[in-house]
Amino acid sequence: MSINRLALIRYKAIDECLRNHRQQWTLDQLIAKVRDILRQEEGIDSVSKRTIQADIQRMRSNEVGYNAPIIVKQRKYYTYSDPAYSITTAPLNEADRAQLEEMIAVLKQLNGFSYLPDISEVIVRLEKILRKARGA
Repeated sequence: MSINRLALIRYKAIDECLRNHRQQWTLDQLIAKVRDILRQEEGIDSVSKRTIQADIQRMRSNEVGYNAPIIVKQRKYYTYSDPAYSITTAPLNEADRAQLEEMIAVLKQLNGFSYLPDISEVIVRLEKILRKARGA
């Protein structure tokens, strides 16, 4: 399943909170933090409780490839059971790799056009990421 941009912003915001072990995060605090980030980055002023709950469930599952070890302590506080976990260090799943390959193919078709002078550097960096993800 592909992730849209707003969902990715929400996932990253939730991840940032859960990595901060100096604070205990209630659902309401997570919603407030995500709302603040969406306001700053996208000018969006609201996010529903149901959306954040669904995001947490997706992050826990393999649906978006994270399998995040999100737990609830004392039936109130969200955190990662593995303090070192972050979605930013999760490996690419097959669907993400396939999308990255498609994106590289499209960018290669645009390579050489004068209105995209630095596209070849982007292609090289993306191909490195893809090779690393494959373990090659």
